[in-house]
Amino acid sequence: MTMTLRPTGLLALGASLVLLMSGALASAPVHASPAARAVPRLEAKLRPSGDPDGSGKASISLDKPHGRVCATITWKGIATPDAAHIHRGSDGSIVVDLTGSVTHGSKCATGVSKKVIAGILAHPKSYYVNVHNPTFPAGAIQGTLHRP
Repeated sequence: MTMTLRPTGLLALGASLVLLMSGALASAPVHASPAARAVPRLEAKLRPSGDPDGSGKASISLDKPHGRVCATITWKGIATPDAAHIHRGSDGSIVVDLTGSVTHGSKCATGVSKKVIAGILAHPKSYYVNVHNPTFPAGAIQGTLHRP
């Protein structure tokens, strides 16, 4: 008995769909979805505020539509951080908790109000990132936000 394999049934349908899709994708216009658009970014060069040997950098992305503020924070010359925040410069109040960025937790704060994010984006130099540790609980290093 000899068996011959022919592209029938699901195999033939799959091959047809692949050919159809490859032609459709080649001619389809490319438009970025709102989710794929760039999220605004800010940076801060972190300098000593408590620890004279400390330095670092904070890279912040602010996703206003989703109420998310994400941070990558690096440091050197200080004891291991246990907290990090974005503070309002005028009164020092905490506006965004970024602790997860320095404690191996979530790098993103969620549920941040659109008003807070809009304020930071409109006037980044009115806000600063402060990195705290047990040795310097008021802050070991900090830096003013600015556009890259």
